[in-house]
Amino acid sequence: MGLRRRLTRVFALLALFSVVLTSILTVGAAVRTINTIMPELGLSGLPAWSRPFHFGLQRGDSADQTPPSPQETANAQRWGEVSRAAGAELRRSALTAALISFVVAFIAAATVTRQITRPLSRLADAALRLEAGERDVQLPVPRRRDEVRDLTLTFNTLTTSLARQEAWRRSLMADIAHDLRTPLSVLRSEIEAMQDGVNPADDAGLSRLHGEVLLLARLVTDLRTLSLAESGAMDFHPQRLDAAALLGGVAAAYAPQAQAAAVTLHLDAPQPVPIYADPDRLTLVLHNLIGNALRYAAPGEVDLSAGRQGEWAVLQVRDHGPGFQPDDLSRAFERFFRADASRSRDPAGQRGSGLGLAIARALTEAQGGQIEARNHPQGGAEFTVRLPCGESDG
Repeated sequence: MGLRRRLTRVFALLALFSVVLTSILTVGAAVRTINTIMPELGLSGLPAWSRPFHFGLQRGDSADQTPPSPQETANAQRWGEVSRAAGAELRRSALTAALISFVVAFIAAATVTRQITRPLSRLADAALRLEAGERDVQLPVPRRRDEVRDLTLTFNTLTTSLARQEAWRRSLMADIAHDLRTPLSVLRSEIEAMQDGVNPADDAGLSRLHGEVLLLARLVTDLRTLSLAESGAMDFHPQRLDAAALLGGVAAAYAPQAQAAAVTLHLDAPQPVPIYADPDRLTLVLHNLIGNALRYAAPGEVDLSAGRQGEWAVLQVRDHGPGFQPDDLSRAFERFFRADASRSRDPAGQRGSGLGLAIARALTEAQGGQIEARNHPQGGAEFTVRLPCGESDG
């Protein structure tokens, strides 16, 4: 209401000032007009000594000027009375017009400012509801295409985004709790079974416990890595690299694991591919993609390639497994998302944290790159990473 009152007062005072200024100019013009047409009305002109603000001798008048005649004096008095009456009437008319204009301007300003400030009042109320925790606040959009409409649309977009983020946060917390609860439950049951003497505390039992502890550690590490990458708090040290050589090194590191999983790695990187990226973070991206391919392609083949497309260095990882289901493809990079168990044929039975692809996307985008997933036309899932080429350090 404070803004509405201020706008109303400003508009009304501006209208009053305009009317007063117009009235003053109009009265002055009217007086000058009367003085001009006075001879036409049969009134003689006023002598210099009888005009307003002229007393005694005027500049240029001689001391022996002839005194006015009685007729001239009578005419001067008559004209003075007419002039005063006309001036009073003009002033009354101007005052009346000013008052009427002020009232009309006040009413019009109040109406207009109410239309202007009503959406702002709604925005203020909605902001308070949003602060109180209500996330599904949506305001009616004004019909007029102006700044208030744009502000309302922006607010609605903001609340929609906040509602989506809130739903994601709750889902994320539920997923984290679920993924932490599973290995903890296994650990608890194994330890209680050993304490009760149901399972012996032998090497096999300790190995199972160790596997669950490793899963917990991997989950916590992945959560920290993902949080740092998405919040922009992770340190990157980009430098010039050969993407083909880096991919070949990661493939060589995975050769024993691929052989154990009956997976054949095919590397297609015949020429150097300059790239400007952080070698450790890019290596982690490739580890996550190749590890995902081995998990879902075994036994089978995994194709790795490095090339260049314009200003982009392109790295691709393709498996020959069953590929993504239509509903799964759009969720490939979601946190804790795992495809249908029928797609996973990990011979080692290892479970991932469900964050590998999300981490790969976060690390790629944090370095100015792009990552996408698709089903290859000839079968299998294919992941493509694009990063800027490394011709310069800038």
